[in-house]
Amino acid sequence: MIPALPADAIRAAIARDDWATAEALIQEHEQALRAAFAGESQAEARCRESWLQLLAAQRDLIDELRTARDEAGRALDRLGRDRRGVAAYLQGGG
Repeated sequence: MIPALPADAIRAAIARDDWATAEALIQEHEQALRAAFAGESQAEARCRESWLQLLAAQRDLIDELRTARDEAGRALDRLGRDRRGVAAYLQGGG
């Protein structure tokens, strides 16, 4: 049996900026996949296309997670620069 990818839960965690939960969900899914491969039957071995599609979906989610996390980091950097600029302006007598 192919473990279902918890894509909605991962995306929800990303939307909440809950990187730890998103990563944990991906890791749990990866562990479930590894366990499934370890006990793979002949019938499952013939279903490689399904496994490859699932792997591609998981990689896409990992890319989404990285992109969202990177954007959040850039946003924090921008906020920090803006905050420092406002503080400098205010100290200069505004």
